[in-house]
Amino acid sequence: MTDWALLRQLVLATPDITADGRLLREHYGLGDGFADPELATIGMSDDTMALAGGSYLELVGPLTPDVSIARWLAKYGQGGYALSVQHSDPLAARDRALSLGVRVVADQLVMGHPIVQFHPADVGLLLELDGIEDRDAWFWDGMGVEPSPHALIDDVVSVEVPARDPEATVKQWSQILGYDAAASDTVDLGGRLVTFRPAAELPQWTVTLLRSERGGNLREESMLGVRFRYA
Repeated sequence: MTDWALLRQLVLATPDITADGRLLREHYGLGDGFADPELATIGMSDDTMALAGGSYLELVGPLTPDVSIARWLAKYGQGGYALSVQHSDPLAARDRALSLGVRVVADQLVMGHPIVQFHPADVGLLLELDGIEDRDAWFWDGMGVEPSPHALIDDVVSVEVPARDPEATVKQWSQILGYDAAASDTVDLGGRLVTFRPAAELPQWTVTLLRSERGGNLREESMLGVRFRYA
């Protein structure tokens, strides 16, 4: 059976979770977020906000100066950091990645689900695969945090990421994920697209968000080290 994958969380790194969480809520009309109870155990804080389409915006930052995300922020300031992807078989994907020489930086059970993360230097960003068999279910369903009815955005449409070699990166992702790419530079994650662009042309992530009925006035802009567009 061909594997499947669904982009669930767009993860942005920031040195100030409180201020930037407030910025996103005020700018997009988002509701309260929640913290992943697992991240504090590895020295990270987070704030995750639900969107009506089933995806999430997540901010992450360091709790202590000696964790890897603190070093990342010292180098890049802030910006696109990771993608959390629901996958049909992350353990098989892990084995395929290892056969390609990709480093695995996390391999564990979280809330009973297998979670695998791949090194950003090997796959272009911190890629997390989360094994939840039901495509209509997600970790944080039932956490008591719902999408805001006043939100200006409803979903993540696409993410464009700089890469040294976009075609090689997409080929690698296709091999790891276990299905064909949408195009030579694009992977389809359940209808949410990830496209890799030459780093010289795209210095930062560009994220396209789906406007809600209230979001007609949104225009292309930069925030938190990311270029945002709207569909």
